[in-house]
Amino acid sequence: MTIPVASGGYPGRAAAMASCPAGETRTGGGASVIAGNSHAERYLLHSTQPISGEAWWAFASNTDTANPGTLKVFAICARVVSTPVLTTPIST
Repeated sequence: MTIPVASGGYPGRAAAMASCPAGETRTGGGASVIAGNSHAERYLLHSTQPISGEAWWAFASNTDTANPGTLKVFAICARVVSTPVLTTPIST
């Protein structure tokens, strides 16, 4: 997801989401911001968190007026299988 350049005194902003495929459960996730051809401190990752629906969400901003950045979001997913219930053996 492109983080647009700052304009009119306001930073460029972007939000993005990554979702798990059907049948898989989100076990984690995260995000990263990649600077454009500028100083890295102009590109900020403000929030990265799980959201409902087995997805991960992130929000970032860019104060550079000439170079857009990139926001990458990922969800870590796993296929969860049923496990048998363990029982204690009966002693005689």
